Amino acid sequence: MAKEKAVLFVDNSNIFKGRQAFSKQLYKQGKLRKGEYLRVRWDKLLHHLEQQDAGIDIYARHFFASLPPAADVSQLKHRPTEEEWADLVKRSAQSGFYKAIQDPPHNFTLHAVPLRFADIYCSNKIKQAYKNCSDAQGGHVNCKLVIDADECYNCKHKFLFKYEKGVDVSLAVQLVLFGGLKGSNLDRIILVAGDGDYLEALRYVRRDVGKDVQIVTWRRALSRELAKIANKPILFLDDYWQKLCEKKATPPLDESPADIEPESEEADQEEETKVSA
Repeated sequence: MAKEKAVLFVDNSNIFKGRQAFSKQLYKQGKLRKGEYLRVRWDKLLHHLEQQDAGIDIYARHFFASLPPAADVSQLKHRPTEEEWADLVKRSAQSGFYKAIQDPPHNFTLHAVPLRFADIYCSNKIKQAYKNCSDAQGGHVNCKLVIDADECYNCKHKFLFKYEKGVDVSLAVQLVLFGGLKGSNLDRIILVAGDGDYLEALRYVRRDVGKDVQIVTWRRALSRELAKIANKPILFLDDYWQKLCEKKATPPLDESPADIEPESEEADQEEETKVSA
């Protein structure tokens, strides 16, 4: 009997953040000590997935991440040039964690989505925070923090905000391209993420094209609507963390994503330029 053919897609940021939340639970339960960090063993996860049913051949593996990772850009104080940025992306993709997942036994295709930058002004952040507090307290701010509102509102200081945007779009496009071929020998799409942003792409692959869909994620990170699309058993990493993860003595900074996209319109307006590799 021929093995089922599958393609796997990983949203690194989604899995990283879900793991951080789950790790906090383990700390509270005493299953992780202070100074210990949880890290996914991707080789073990791949092996576990391929042992399902009568055996699955995951013949294509795609890993989506914002590069450079947060640790590499944490000290940046200015926007890098195009050349500097291209060098940062290249070096981070070919070293450490990202180099390892491209090599055997992982054999992932790495999709590097460049980080974006925004110049954030302190005065606007203070105004936004004050408004949020005021709205939450019915128009009154009862706070022990004493600040000079006039001075803060007129502050011209700004800082460089690094954030990721576009990973979900890039992944969804590739997912549709792979899963949208009715005549292909692909049987199953495996999504390692629980984000509801992938709902429409998976709905198309499952209902319109007829491919099987399986989701791998952390329990608290799974969108309810996304769960309804899957017709194969959902693999919750929470239930297999002792088998598929390892405890590390150092934080996994090499694979950590950047911040989420700025929420304010101010950040969108200030992001006049984007550095891309």
